[in-house]
Amino acid sequence: MRANQTDQENMERWERIDGVIYDMTPPPTSVHQGIVGNLYREISNYLKGKSCKAFVAPFGVWLDNTSDDYVEPDITIICDPAKIHHKGCVGVPDMVLEVLSPSTAYKDKTAKLRIYKTAGVREYWIVDPANQFVEVYQLQENAFPIVYNKNDVVTISVFENCNIHLQEIFE
Repeated sequence: MRANQTDQENMERWERIDGVIYDMTPPPTSVHQGIVGNLYREISNYLKGKSCKAFVAPFGVWLDNTSDDYVEPDITIICDPAKIHHKGCVGVPDMVLEVLSPSTAYKDKTAKLRIYKTAGVREYWIVDPANQFVEVYQLQENAFPIVYNKNDVVTISVFENCNIHLQEIFE
């Protein structure tokens, strides 16, 4: 082990989607984590005093309690407290946000998009730090995503009046 390597860098994390194991190493970059933190702060501030809760990764989500498959979205929003367990979320969250990393982008835009839609997640955001845009999927509708750039304000459809200023997220 290198002298400056931390225990966190040595931890291996995995996701299992349709029985396929996906390695989640290496750890995310500081840019990725900064964007996750900014989004989480804005959403958590909005949710203060409300019944929905936001969780930041690492936080396991078992979309189907009869399967061993699980994912670790960057941010998970759950409005049904019965789905929140000591190990994470058991059941379908209301909203999921993924911030793209070079090592996970393809999975986030294919396998995860498919399982979130099939499971019944209401809203899915794919945040692209490199190009500073967000794709918003209303998964219960069979519509194409709406794409927002860094100068836009996005309203989370799952909530009333929760507006996210993307310029603040990408700063």
